Amino acid sequence: MNYSKSILFLILLLLTLSVSADDDEEEYTPHEIKALKTAGKITSLEHILDQLNQFGIARLLEVELIKNRDHPDNSEYLYEIEYIDHQGMVLELEVDALTSQVLHLNEDDDPHHRDDD
Repeated sequence: MNYSKSILFLILLLLTLSVSADDDEEEYTPHEIKALKTAGKITSLEHILDQLNQFGIARLLEVELIKNRDHPDNSEYLYEIEYIDHQGMVLELEVDALTSQVLHLNEDDDPHHRDDD
């Protein structure tokens, strides 16, 4: 990934990365994100996105880091990545934040996210 894309992904990460704690949303600070990465609990978003080339991500819409409360034997954190593919479809991936394994892929049903132009 080239330098400008790395900067863009870092900015996107800092602006949109959040965690759900019960019904409240709490954003991670850059320090907390770095601590999670240093502790080996997550891998970088840049690395995750590099691993997802086969999904045809044309434009990122939103990235969230969430605590994985449903699967205690798996990674503690998941990335939810909402994006537009090369056909203009809005899709959402749920990805293990440590291993890059795609756990779920679905089409976004929200018509306001469609890229119809």
